[in-house]
Amino acid sequence: MRTVIYLDILLAVNLILDFFLLLGAGKLSGCIAKKGRCVAAAAVAACGSLVLLLPPQPLVFQLGLKLAGSALPVWIAFGSRRLRQTGKAVLWYFLLNLLLAGAVLLWSVTLSPAGVLVNNLSLYFNISPVTLILSVLSVYLVIQLGSLLFGKPDPKQPAFVTLLLDGAQIDAPVLLDTGFALRDILNGRPCVLLSYPQVKNQLSARLRDTLERYFAGGPIDHEQGLPVLVVPCKTAAGESLLPALRCESGSIRYKKRSAAAGKITVAFTRQPIADGISSGLIGPELLESIL
Repeated sequence: MRTVIYLDILLAVNLILDFFLLLGAGKLSGCIAKKGRCVAAAAVAACGSLVLLLPPQPLVFQLGLKLAGSALPVWIAFGSRRLRQTGKAVLWYFLLNLLLAGAVLLWSVTLSPAGVLVNNLSLYFNISPVTLILSVLSVYLVIQLGSLLFGKPDPKQPAFVTLLLDGAQIDAPVLLDTGFALRDILNGRPCVLLSYPQVKNQLSARLRDTLERYFAGGPIDHEQGLPVLVVPCKTAAGESLLPALRCESGSIRYKKRSAAAGKITVAFTRQPIADGISSGLIGPELLESIL
C-alpha cells in the first residue's frame, strides 16, 4: 500500500525534533549554543529529511548523506570548536537520532501504525505529529535526568587560571559557576571575571591605575596604551559596564587537567567573590576543552 507523505508536516515535525536533539547533543558533549542558532540548525536538519523522497541510493552515498546530515547542523548550532569537541557533538547527535527512532518505533508498535516507510536511511512513520513530539520529549527527558545525575560540572571543584595581562602574570583560583555567562560583545567569546580587590597586587602598575580611575567614576585613559574595553553585565542588582582587557595568553586548570585558553577576555569587578576564597568566576563553556 502506498504511503502518503505530507511535506509540511514532515518538515515542521522534524524541525521540532531536531531542535530538541541538538539541545540534547549540546548537553551531552558540553557545547553551549544560543537558541537561535539551534533553530537555524534544526531547520537545515529538517530539510535533510527530504532525502526520504529520493530514489534508493547506494549504501555508501546513504552513509555520506547521514554523516553530513549530522555534522552540518552541529556546526551551525555550536560553531567552530576543537575537533574532539565537535566530533563528540556529532556523535551524540547521531546516536540521539537512533535513540529517537527506537523510541518512535516502540511507540508505533504499541499503537499498531498503518505503515512505515524506510528509504535512504530515513524513516517516515504514519503516525500523528503529537506522537512524534511526545517521543522526542521522552528522549530529551532521559537526557536531562542523565545530565543532572552525571553530566554537570561540580561547582565545588576549584578551577585555576593563569593569565598574562600587560606583561604581568596573574594566578588566581576561580569559582566554577554553571550560570555564569559573561561575554565579550565584540567577539562573542565567554569571559573570565576577576575581583579587582583580590588580584590587584598581581596587576601591572598602569593597569591598576586605569582600573582605580574607572571604579572611582572616571573615564578610561586610552593614552596609556592599554586597549581596555567595557563588557555589559546583568545581575539581580541591575546592569553595569565592567572594564575588561584581552590577555596576551592564558591557561585554565581544572581537576588536574590543564589547557591553553588563548587570548581570552578578562573582566574586572570591584566586588569580592561571595565564597570568600575564590578570586573570580568562570563559566562551563571555557572548560569544554578539558572536561
